[in-house]
Amino acid sequence: MKNISIWKDIESKSYPTLDEDKEVDVLIIGGGITGISSLYHLKDSNLKVMLVEQNKIGYGVTGNSTGKLNYLQNDLIDKIRKSFNDDTASKYLKSQIDAINMVVDIINKEKIDCDLVKVKGILYTNKVNEIKKIKDLELFLKENNIEVNTTYNKLVQSKYMIEVDNTYLFHPLKFIYGLLKNNKYPIYENTSIKALEKKKDYFISYTDKYKIKSKYVILALHYPYFNLPYLFPIKGTLEKSYLSASKYSGNDVSIISYSNPFISIRTYQDKLIYLSNSHSTSNNVSDKHHFEELIKKLNGLKLKPNYLWSNIDIITNDGLPYIGEIKNNLLIGTGYNTWGLATSVLSSKILSDIILVKDNEYVKLFDPKRVNISQVTGSLKCAYSSFEGIVNGLADKNEKVTYDEVDGKDVMIYRDSRKHIVNHKCPHFGCRLIFNEIEKTWDCPCHGSRFDIDGKCINGPSNHDIGI
Repeated sequence: MKNISIWKDIESKSYPTLDEDKEVDVLIIGGGITGISSLYHLKDSNLKVMLVEQNKIGYGVTGNSTGKLNYLQNDLIDKIRKSFNDDTASKYLKSQIDAINMVVDIINKEKIDCDLVKVKGILYTNKVNEIKKIKDLELFLKENNIEVNTTYNKLVQSKYMIEVDNTYLFHPLKFIYGLLKNNKYPIYENTSIKALEKKKDYFISYTDKYKIKSKYVILALHYPYFNLPYLFPIKGTLEKSYLSASKYSGNDVSIISYSNPFISIRTYQDKLIYLSNSHSTSNNVSDKHHFEELIKKLNGLKLKPNYLWSNIDIITNDGLPYIGEIKNNLLIGTGYNTWGLATSVLSSKILSDIILVKDNEYVKLFDPKRVNISQVTGSLKCAYSSFEGIVNGLADKNEKVTYDEVDGKDVMIYRDSRKHIVNHKCPHFGCRLIFNEIEKTWDCPCHGSRFDIDGKCINGPSNHDIGI
């Protein structure tokens, strides 16, 4: 069994690390699907563009996802209807259908071999009190000219199940590698931006040794590494999920449960990918426990995992992503509420249209500067979640880890064939880290930073390592 995402088990291309100062028109920070798609959407401009990634291209949230392109997104449409109104939810629904069509069009135009499969998207509940909610959602979809049918699938126990057409499955890393086939812009891996400084009409982005001057900065980050002025820690919570891929013979399927704790199922070639045990990172029970619960569910389906991994998603307060200009040529695309693959490609189109001064019908819908009652009330939940993460990090004890002091620093030590010593606090917000003994990573319960076994930062918002 491999403790990595199935998507990462392919040959990948490596890119150099930044080794000199640079000056460009547009700097993209983040090498996931949002960042790479932004390169693609800017390819026909006359702008000088470059991208930096603190780890490896595609190895963050993109490479840990389920690889679904689906507009039937658990209870998210209903959350948006509650936060706003039916008109806003209809616009969001249209944006997701447009985003899926955009991805499919790009795959066909660029002849990208990413194992694209068209399937029916299935939504279900196993709770009697949710049947009415799904029937109401079904009516909403029909009012938006979407054909909906009831169905049945033996992979889950269901009280009510609906399906829609025109949803897809694909290999997310093969897709972004395909986008890069004819890329003309420089890309730098293992290049972390430590600070961002706004000058009069340009930005200076600093690595440990070098600086990048640019007119625009696109933050294609899963989670912004800075807290001010954007105050992102009170704009969304973090949800962790556990995934597996197991040998399976059966028809292609794409299934999602209506409510949390979510179950998500899809096929990929001769594998069944199963996601479960979603929870807030701040109220973490040990990752080992969640992986064991996932394996029990697989045992019930007579499956054994060939791959095990986890992923972290941002859940925004009002259900809509944050896409657009924060201020003064600083742009962001994040907060995709677990449905970031198609939305990322749409996000990059919105961001590139803003830079190129083109109209885009979704700029206002996803404006990251928006203020509404759901965001205000949700900010209290986010603040509590951060506090809860601090408390649970302090309370966590793992028998595989030794807590000690080295050279006046509080450290954690994990021993296998050798000794791995790391700082016990996350550099981003100071929360104490938790050891994930299945994937052998150090994880932050507050804002989702992750570090490899020797302390190298592999996912932000932290932009510093923790190795001693």
